[in-house]
Amino acid sequence: METSEDLPSSNGNDVVGVNKLGQKSGSNDFVRKLFKILESGEYTNIVQWTDDGDSFVVRDTNAFTTQILPQHFKHSNFSSFVRQLNKYDFHKIKRTTEEKQNSQYGEHSWEFKHPNFRIHDEEQLDNIKRKSAVQRKIMLDDNVMLVKNQNSNDNGVSSQFDSAAEMILNNTVNKPKFHQLKRKVEALGQEVSYLKNENYELKLGYQKSQSRYNTLMENLISTREFSNMLVTNLNILINSLTSQGLEIPGNLTFNATMPIVRPVQDAQSPQMSSVVPTLPLRKPSSMESGPSSTTPQVISDHPILRPGFHVLLVEDDSICIQLCSKFLMKYGCTVEVVTDGLSAISTLEKFRFDLVLMDIVMPSLDGATATSIVRSFDNHTPIIAMTGNIEDQDLVTYLQHGMNDILAKPFTKDDLHSMLIRYLRNRVPLSEQRAGSLSKNPQSPPLPHDNDVTNLIREEPPIKKQRV
Repeated sequence: METSEDLPSSNGNDVVGVNKLGQKSGSNDFVRKLFKILESGEYTNIVQWTDDGDSFVVRDTNAFTTQILPQHFKHSNFSSFVRQLNKYDFHKIKRTTEEKQNSQYGEHSWEFKHPNFRIHDEEQLDNIKRKSAVQRKIMLDDNVMLVKNQNSNDNGVSSQFDSAAEMILNNTVNKPKFHQLKRKVEALGQEVSYLKNENYELKLGYQKSQSRYNTLMENLISTREFSNMLVTNLNILINSLTSQGLEIPGNLTFNATMPIVRPVQDAQSPQMSSVVPTLPLRKPSSMESGPSSTTPQVISDHPILRPGFHVLLVEDDSICIQLCSKFLMKYGCTVEVVTDGLSAISTLEKFRFDLVLMDIVMPSLDGATATSIVRSFDNHTPIIAMTGNIEDQDLVTYLQHGMNDILAKPFTKDDLHSMLIRYLRNRVPLSEQRAGSLSKNPQSPPLPHDNDVTNLIREEPPIKKQRV
């Protein structure tokens, strides 16, 4: 058995060894060892010459790895042995699947061949040389270099290096291209940030538009209800006058529209014609107002609420109760507070109020149901819903239950003041009515009742005065 095996030195040259017989082994001691093993026939069941004698075959790679490699070679696995054969230009014989299945040496056998490696031909072993390690350098960039052997094998064992090098080269970018990609990424990031900001602004604009739309819907619904009431009262008045012998022109028509009294924020309310000039918050036109004056404009823009109105606040939230009571007392109103719908019904059955502020979601009984019950015995007291649910369907539901208007939460003191002006500006506080002061204030009569013709006739003086 040989005691030495040729290994490459640090400078790429082969190490020259000496065998047992003292003969110079040259540069292919590895090949000579393999040749002697095959010639001895000691392991024919593991490795042997082929029938033609121009190649050898490893029949059992596992047995070759466990029995032959540890004793004769310095290789720990069969792959390392194959790589060593490739360095001496041995090539694996490629066979098809059918040829492997029909091979006399076994389906998992490996066959290797070299032109100068033949049976009983030891003299030709000197012609088998180790391939020189010629390297090819591939520059990836200024600091990275990929080193590749020029003489790579053709049997696919070491082709992993080629595939890895190709993958690296195909996926590697130089510095200018990297900086260009980096600038593109930064530009895309800035564009994404800009689009996010624009989307946020559009979302805010949509929310504002939705709020304005809800307000307009609320005002339109309130307008229709109020207009229907006015037309009914005017028809009663006409019938009464006709029954007393007064002639009514045949072409007399009634416009049941009224100006939208709750303007949308940051937008002017459209001016709509009306034959009832006593509607709240109506600004006189240029023909009606006569010479220009700043005093009427100030009064119209900043109306002053008459003190002494008695308001019922139906609310279960302590903070909302505190704030609303503070605002109402600031505007000269007296406040009585109840915290649920049942208490509100009981209170309204016993006492009269100028206005009711009704929350919707409350314990015991909700505000909408409580309002529908109140309307069975009181159709005159204005009831204002206070809620954050201002969808179209919710607004219709509240109005159908008998509520006059909706004060959307959260609201400011100005919103509350506008609501009070809308429903109390032309009314006389009930406390003054009880004291017998109604006759002393003909300019601010209470709103007419459905069947009270006398009150409708009494409203004629303020109508004429507002037209002046």
